[in-house]
Amino acid sequence: MKNEPEQKNNLVAIGVLAIFYFVFLGGEYLFDNMIAHYLSSAKVVVAQSGILGISGIGFLCYFQIQRFITLKNRSGALMGAVALGIVCIFMVQQHVSFAGTLSTGLILFLLLGILGGGVHLMAAELWAESRKLARYVGTAYGAGILMQFINNNLVRQELVEAVILSVLLTVLAWMLSRKKESVDEEQCEASRLRAEELKNPKNPQKAAMLLVILVALMTCIFATLDNAVTMAHAKGTMDIGQWPRLLLACSGLAAGWIFDLGKRKYMSIIMYCVMLLSTVCVVMIQFGGPFLVGLVVFYLSAGFFAVYFTTGFLALSMKMKRPALWAGMGRGINNLCALMTGTFSVLLLDTGNNLLIMTLSLVLFAVISVVLYLYLGQYETTNAQIVSAEPENVLQEEEIMQKFCERFVLTQREGEVLEAILHSEENAQKIAEELNLSRAALYRHISSINEKTGTGSRIGLIQFYFSWEKEHRLG
Repeated sequence: MKNEPEQKNNLVAIGVLAIFYFVFLGGEYLFDNMIAHYLSSAKVVVAQSGILGISGIGFLCYFQIQRFITLKNRSGALMGAVALGIVCIFMVQQHVSFAGTLSTGLILFLLLGILGGGVHLMAAELWAESRKLARYVGTAYGAGILMQFINNNLVRQELVEAVILSVLLTVLAWMLSRKKESVDEEQCEASRLRAEELKNPKNPQKAAMLLVILVALMTCIFATLDNAVTMAHAKGTMDIGQWPRLLLACSGLAAGWIFDLGKRKYMSIIMYCVMLLSTVCVVMIQFGGPFLVGLVVFYLSAGFFAVYFTTGFLALSMKMKRPALWAGMGRGINNLCALMTGTFSVLLLDTGNNLLIMTLSLVLFAVISVVLYLYLGQYETTNAQIVSAEPENVLQEEEIMQKFCERFVLTQREGEVLEAILHSEENAQKIAEELNLSRAALYRHISSINEKTGTGSRIGLIQFYFSWEKEHRLG
């Protein structure tokens, strides 16, 4: 069946994303436990913020790094990074000294951030305009958390935990390298579902910047909650690697299915309501409310937030000029803001000034409300505009293609190749035969077009062209 390769690609991508979540969160859990041998609970939170922040830098640097990695040296680069990552995992597990544990933890999470950028780009190329995008992300997130829960309950020795993380890190890199090579082989769901009536922003760049601000502000709330929970874990009050993880897995899975309702029309409003519960949770804990209730609310809402920012940026990334930068932007911004708010939130929680905490929470909530209103405004009447422009778009199709070729200095043959891959659902071999080219020659033309347009793959090129087409269809 024609859909079998797509279904296989989707399952593999869900598996890759789930393994990444497991390795990332498992590495964070191991680091917290090991660094706690040297630091107080409050300082463990600061150290955790540091490794999250450096991983955020890795996410944002990926788009520059991948430009210098060719298909020939990709596997070698991945395996080199994995080898260094494994060394760092065991150095953290041994926790010989504070400086050694912290420095190797920082290197490990920088590598995980870079690797995560590649994982998210792969997911964007496959799912960017799928109706099931949030569902795929939620399933991967829930599966990764569930794997961590099982691991935490079955594995009691840090050495065994380090071995498991190392093995899965190796598997992740291997799967990612194979998947990156096969993305160009098949037409993926994102390119074929572009005609479905998914809501698209009027101005993708403006929508992306507003989403960055929105996620950064929301992270202030969720990072503060996470720090409160991490402090309790470091003190030994509760092991957050046990049953609370089940709540996180369930909330991530539920978020994916709920967000996809109405073609993700209500996703931001739902997230707004969940964030309101989290704001109430911060205030409730500080006023002496039950910690257990706050913990439950935090984990239920944290899963929604993780799926929200991941889905939001994956959907936008293929409409941007640099998909490799924007695909992992959600996690990158989230982790960087966790670094910036880490020390401040610990000091704020330690003051015990409930009035100040409540005031700041309400002010933050008000600012988020304004930014969310502006962000949602980017999605109004977009579909009506597309429908009204459709007849004119048909008349201008050849002219638009010509303008695109002139704008990016494509040769006549490259224009023919571009037109073929835009309108064909066949694999690369079939397209090459239709154009009387060898498969290797076809890939050389596609690579040249990618270089001229600043795109990273065949699917990225397709998404970029249709985004450019929407902006220029009226001349």
